[in-house]
Amino acid sequence: MKTLLKSFWLLSILFLLFLGSLARASEPEPVLLYDTVSGRQVSLAELGQRLTGYDVVLFGEYHDDNRLHRLEAAVLASAYARNPQLTVSLEMFEQDIQPELDRYLAGEITEIAFLASARPWNNYSSAYRPLVELAKEKGLRVIAANIPRSVAAQYARQGLLDGVSESMRPYLPAVHLYPDGEYKQRFFTQLQAMPAKNSGMKVAPEKMEAFYRAQCLKDDAMAESIVRYCRQNPGRKVVHYQGDFHSRFRLGVAEKLQELEPAIKILVIAPAYVDDFTDLPDKVKRLQADSDIIAFLPSPPDKI
Repeated sequence: MKTLLKSFWLLSILFLLFLGSLARASEPEPVLLYDTVSGRQVSLAELGQRLTGYDVVLFGEYHDDNRLHRLEAAVLASAYARNPQLTVSLEMFEQDIQPELDRYLAGEITEIAFLASARPWNNYSSAYRPLVELAKEKGLRVIAANIPRSVAAQYARQGLLDGVSESMRPYLPAVHLYPDGEYKQRFFTQLQAMPAKNSGMKVAPEKMEAFYRAQCLKDDAMAESIVRYCRQNPGRKVVHYQGDFHSRFRLGVAEKLQELEPAIKILVIAPAYVDDFTDLPDKVKRLQADSDIIAFLPSPPDKI
């Protein structure tokens, strides 16, 4: 009997230890926020308060990292708690679906009906739905900021906007620029490092210019969407979510926003993978040119 009791207690202890290890394994990996000017770590509450001093926040993300998506929702909630005069803006929705998005946020159509017409990204449910649902719950506007993908794809293929249909022309930016300089150089460098999908071949030089112009078209469209909203709704803050390349080094959308509205106050958040969390103040100093806030994450990404 004593032997059975000892065996029972031993199994119980081992089971509890096993449950504990599962719980630890399921805990989200930490993401640490650092200010690039002071080199100081900032809390989520501090960041939420700081955002109130800016007109536009550009949150650059890696699209396939769920840790960043969880942080994005947390940042939005923190900012809203300190200033409810917020508006969400998303690269992931295109301007032509704005009416359907507005109707969904107003409760006029179901989520199923909305998604059937909104062309959501494949990871919408886990990555961007929390942002939209928080906005819906709090009565916040959401801007479908991007140019319709069919227009950008056609432009990348043909290198011309002449063939854009009349129905899509209203979504073209009023000012479309594709300047030479740092942004173009960085774009070409990144493109050269990315093998073409399924082929393993690098992008041909003659296609790189067309792809760069399509990238700038998206930047122009998103920047104009944000500035147009800010002009129509003075006093409201915009938190815009997009791929990291669109705003890192304060280029892309950030640069175009500043050109359209020189007095606009912009805060840029960018992610950075690190092997460990040692010496982060030193690491963040080397990233001062990248953004105002760096979100450090363990590398490689867990993608869960």
